[in-house]
Amino acid sequence: MLGEDLKKRLFKAEVILIVALVIAIPLIFFKPSITGFVPSDLFKQTLDFTVSDSKALDLKSTTGEPIYISSLSLSGEVTGSGDVAIYLRNKATGEKVLVYTNVGQARAKKDLITGAAIGPPEVKAVKGDSITIEDGAKLSWPGDMGLSSAGTFVNTCIESCYLTPERFTNQEFEMQVFVEPGTAVKITEIFYTLG
Repeated sequence: MLGEDLKKRLFKAEVILIVALVIAIPLIFFKPSITGFVPSDLFKQTLDFTVSDSKALDLKSTTGEPIYISSLSLSGEVTGSGDVAIYLRNKATGEKVLVYTNVGQARAKKDLITGAAIGPPEVKAVKGDSITIEDGAKLSWPGDMGLSSAGTFVNTCIESCYLTPERFTNQEFEMQVFVEPGTAVKITEIFYTLG
């Protein structure tokens, strides 16, 4: 016969095991995401840039002071059946990240830890007080990138969703827009956060 002390310890172990299973089973089967609150202002600028030849668009701090772009995404439309790729490049360091492409590729798994607590952050319209966007240098087409598709894209960021201050703090940036001949991309909106 078991002693009272041993019975109490077994009962505690059973309770702990049951509680752990009650917590673990939903985590295994439903894979919930963890959402934290990251206070930041999301800025939106309406644009009307149509690019049919590869070129750069210059992004500059309006104050002349360095700014940290912590995220950048674009909306627009691709017409034609050619390839399009848009990169954000820090002019000082040469670091660049892919913002958008219409070339078919395996999407990265969506992060389970996000910054928006209860939906997307409030969008603030920008009246030219943070970044200006102007035509820049002509670029040469790098060549066939793979299978591509036409159509619209909305608030898209591939590698530019989360940018580090070490890589993306500067007064001047460049949006490199590569467009296959016979294709055009119209950039209608830019969304960004400043850190």
